[in-house]
Amino acid sequence: MRESKAKKKILQTADEMFRRVGYASLNVNEIAHDAGVSVGTLYYHFPEGKISILIEVRGQIADHYVKRFAERLDTERLRGTASLNEGLELLFETLIEIHREERLVLAAMESEVLSNLVAYDRVAESVAVEDMMKSDAGPVTRVLETLLERHPEEAFSLIGREARVNKVIDVLMHRFVYSESTFGSEPEFIDMMTKIVRALLE
Repeated sequence: MRESKAKKKILQTADEMFRRVGYASLNVNEIAHDAGVSVGTLYYHFPEGKISILIEVRGQIADHYVKRFAERLDTERLRGTASLNEGLELLFETLIEIHREERLVLAAMESEVLSNLVAYDRVAESVAVEDMMKSDAGPVTRVLETLLERHPEEAFSLIGREARVNKVIDVLMHRFVYSESTFGSEPEFIDMMTKIVRALLE
C-alpha cells in the first residue's frame, strides 16, 4: 500500500469509527488495525496521533463546506429577500443545517483544543488551520456582501469587519449545534444572531 493510499485509508477508517463510537473512544491502535496499516505508518502520517487525524478530518469538511453551502443556499431566494433580516435568517438557517451534519467533528475539535492546546498549536501550524478558517468564512462573507448590496437602505458596511463578523458567527454557530438548549429554540437563536450581526455591521 503506497503511503498516499495508506493515509487516505487511515482517514477514511478513522472518520467511520469516529462517527460510530465518538472521538473519546477512538483508539489509534484500532484505527491502524482496521485500516490495515502498522501503528508506525499511522504515526508517520499523523505524528500527533488522534489530534492530527481529527484536524485532517476537519480539513476535509472544510473542502466540502463551500460546495454544500452553495448547493443549499437558495441564491434566487437570497436575492429576492424583502429585508436584510429575512436574508440573515435564510443564511443562519443554512449554516445551522450544515453545521448540524458535522456536529460530532466540531464538538471533538473544541474538546481537543481546550484539553491539549500545545499539541493543537503544533499540529495547526503544519496544516494551515488559519487558511482553513478563512476558506470557511468566504461563502458567508459573500452572502453578507450580497445582502448589503440588495438592501442599501440599511446603510451598513462589512468593509474592515469581515474577520470579526465571521468569527462571531462561527463561534456562536458551533456553540448552538453543540448544545442547542443553551440558546432556546432555533428561531430564538436565529433572532439573537440577526441582532448581533446587525450590531456588528452598524
